[in-house]
Amino acid sequence: MRPRPPSLKQQMDALTTRMRAEGASWKQIAAEYQTRYRLTPLQAFREAHRLTQTQVVRLWHERWPGSSFNERRLGAWETWPAKSGNPAPLNALENLARLYSCRAGDLIAGEDHGRTDHHAAEHLATDMQPTSGAGLDRDAIRRFLDALPPTSSPGPGDALANARLRQDEFGGLVAALINWADHMKRRDVLTLIASAATVAHASPLLAHLNNDCLERLALVAATPSRIDEQTLGHIEAILQHAIHQEDVLGPHAVLETALAQHHLVHRLLTSSPGADIERRLTRLLADISRFIGWLLFNSGHLTSAEHFYDQARRAAHDADDDVMTSYVLAQWSHLATWNGDPRQGIEHSLGSLAWATRAGSPALISYANDVGARAYAALLHRQNSRARSKDHSRCRTAMSASRTNLAKSTADDPGWPLVYFFEPNMLDLTGALCHLDMGEPDKALTCAHEAITAMGTAFPRNRAFAHLYLSRAHAQKHEVSQAGVELTDAARLTGHNRSDRLVEATTAARHALSPWARTDAVLQLDEQLRHYGLPVGRTSRT
Repeated sequence: MRPRPPSLKQQMDALTTRMRAEGASWKQIAAEYQTRYRLTPLQAFREAHRLTQTQVVRLWHERWPGSSFNERRLGAWETWPAKSGNPAPLNALENLARLYSCRAGDLIAGEDHGRTDHHAAEHLATDMQPTSGAGLDRDAIRRFLDALPPTSSPGPGDALANARLRQDEFGGLVAALINWADHMKRRDVLTLIASAATVAHASPLLAHLNNDCLERLALVAATPSRIDEQTLGHIEAILQHAIHQEDVLGPHAVLETALAQHHLVHRLLTSSPGADIERRLTRLLADISRFIGWLLFNSGHLTSAEHFYDQARRAAHDADDDVMTSYVLAQWSHLATWNGDPRQGIEHSLGSLAWATRAGSPALISYANDVGARAYAALLHRQNSRARSKDHSRCRTAMSASRTNLAKSTADDPGWPLVYFFEPNMLDLTGALCHLDMGEPDKALTCAHEAITAMGTAFPRNRAFAHLYLSRAHAQKHEVSQAGVELTDAARLTGHNRSDRLVEATTAARHALSPWARTDAVLQLDEQLRHYGLPVGRTSRT
């Protein structure tokens, strides 16, 4: 009698047992499951661990009791991107990554938790033991690069994951350079370069850096006096990559990389470079400090953000850079207004406007007026009728000046490399916020709709704020159901750009609907907010 073929469960049990015995990581096993059984990444990692959905839910509640996680929700996440599924929010992916001993980016995006896979780590440590001799030579590095598989082009659904993974690799590279400079010996440099070559292979930004460039970066980290124009250009390029990654992924994805670069540039400035290099390094320090201030602002660390903006302003002054000074003050104005001090916001915006005028940058003049309009609008809630009328006028004048100067800006505007994101749809976004503060919900609706229509997909945080303004406008008009729809769209976008500032604004918009908290529309909204991992209580700042 012919033996009965093994069941699918038995086949999977045997596959996991065999691959673990061979030293495979959970990522490798999940990749095999995904290919062999046509599973989504979330399904593949669960099946690789040989867990049922019920078991995953039980493990989740043992580790994070009191959450609303259940089998239905897990099933919807695993089914996505099919129409019957829903995308998992980033905080849920982080939790699942811890359960599955992998990197959250392997599931879609997130931090690397593969270090908890001790079984595979033991095999990896054995394979990576250094060989005898002085280290890898250039021929060895070339053979290493040649042995790497060709880089595949990710599909549209993989863009977020690939962007996050590459950002993790950049942060690792910068941190490795600094760690090497502080602790490693000269004979270890080529081993570091081999690791850097892996990053160059995986990343579009460093793909143009050959082994000479990578070695130059490592040697400069070890010996700051070796800094030159070419190496400085590579450091600047990595910062620009991090800035664009933050547009998509939010502040938490790139903060460590920015802090590492800040430390590296400080180190290089202590080496007494030539005057031209020193000025360029000082300007770079201003840009990095400004960027860290922006990251901390969006992460909710407002006092620390103030510190870095102040440091950025001083560095911009030391570099005699009018353009950078204007940009720093404009972003500082935005922070001050958000933090409940619009008078300070106006002061910084006027300073930004003065330096932008001196720099001859219509783009920065436009941006300074834009943040000024926000500050004037924020004053309207605290003043008597006479002062309110005056600031109404100032707010409208600033909005008009912002639009006029943006139209004047040309491709050679010195401010454009910094305010590359500042397009006409941003003016509509500011208009929506200002009209809300002026009690003009119909005009706010028009501006927010125009902003969304013109806005691309590169700035999910801005799109989320546009939906928040729509929600607030509908709430002012007592259109509760539509306010809930717009707020749900904003909540969905927080999964693409996990900014604490955005989460706070979402909570404030939900609080505006408190008078209708027991209606079906708001109860359904609260369920959606919980689904995206967002609070439904009151925030301290509106």
